[in-house]
Amino acid sequence: MKYIIISILLVISLFASEEIGIKWESNKNCEACHMDISNKWETSRHANSHFSKNDLFKKSLIYIVEKKPTLILDELIIDCAKCHNPRVTKSKISDEDKLSLLIGDNNTAYAYNKSLNSKNMQNGVNCVVCHNIDKIHLDKTVGSRGMHDITFGSQGTMFGPFADSDSPYHKSEQREHFTNNSPKLCFACHFGAKNHQGLEVYSTGKEYDRFSKDNNETVEGCSSCHMSEKKQGFASNYAKVGEKPKSRMVRKHYFASVNNSDIMADYVEVKNSIQDNELVINIKNNTPHKIPTGYGLREITISVSYFDKQDKEVGEERYTLAAKWKDEKGNLTIPYLAKSMASDTRLDGKSNKNYRFSIPKKAAYGKYSLSYRFIGKDMGKILNVTDTFFLKEYIFDKQEVHF
Repeated sequence: MKYIIISILLVISLFASEEIGIKWESNKNCEACHMDISNKWETSRHANSHFSKNDLFKKSLIYIVEKKPTLILDELIIDCAKCHNPRVTKSKISDEDKLSLLIGDNNTAYAYNKSLNSKNMQNGVNCVVCHNIDKIHLDKTVGSRGMHDITFGSQGTMFGPFADSDSPYHKSEQREHFTNNSPKLCFACHFGAKNHQGLEVYSTGKEYDRFSKDNNETVEGCSSCHMSEKKQGFASNYAKVGEKPKSRMVRKHYFASVNNSDIMADYVEVKNSIQDNELVINIKNNTPHKIPTGYGLREITISVSYFDKQDKEVGEERYTLAAKWKDEKGNLTIPYLAKSMASDTRLDGKSNKNYRFSIPKKAAYGKYSLSYRFIGKDMGKILNVTDTFFLKEYIFDKQEVHF
């Protein structure tokens, strides 16, 4: 009987994570010493990884449940939480709990609500997620599994790039995955994954590795672009009495995206020329992964408008770099429900391509812009996404060309 109980406890431990204490549940508790890091992190998508702060994520979950009646929302949230919220205290839903939730058992509903909506969960991929990672054991043959790819240290110990950190608030230890420029830490969640149909639905890390292998070239890790190059600064504004804060080589913690940085303009080169009555726009992708990458509904759109000598518009064209996904019936859908990828016009890593647009005879000049969307208009309507953050066009290049 003793061994049965021990076995049960071991199984439970596999499917439950340690509950985060109040001291570590929010970035706000870290601001006294790490103000600048915390403020920049708050602008990141990591800070908004919880479904309550992410309309696109939330609406995608609801859409999946509507299309797959054998699933329930809590079950899906837990599955996605392995990357969206790796410190979730429930990493698997049992058949018994699923039945209890379906019949409206209040005690079960309360337990899952407490786990999935805790303050720490709502705080997103925060300080205690990344800096409490002791070991990484990503199996690239399986793909990203978030919390299942890592081992957390004990609460109260924060891991980082410095061997001589000395904090009165927590223990500090150095770990290699913070000292080198390897993408290993990021790949725990951003390497790649397949849906239940076996279709690869995002593959940023695989694209990265594919480029490195094909070109026999080692490229910089994710942090160089999505954080920053290391610069002289302060990881902490804390100092002992009579001392000054220690100057360090540090990176920005804003995990750059189109909303909080110029990352597209910094790593995507755009040039134009006129050839045989065509406006030729050359786009060079200086990243090792596709653009756009990540969540499979992102789009980059080239918009061209033509004007005559009287400034009257005489034509327009658009071209979109994106992946399109179809379900079993051939209808547009989201990647996680897709049976096939209908098309893929995204630009490969470290490559460039000419996009040609015919110039109308009456056109005296043209204007073009390149913009980034988190989701296209059609899929935005299908999912009923209403947050303008996801629907707006983030323009990163705009030019006027005279013919």
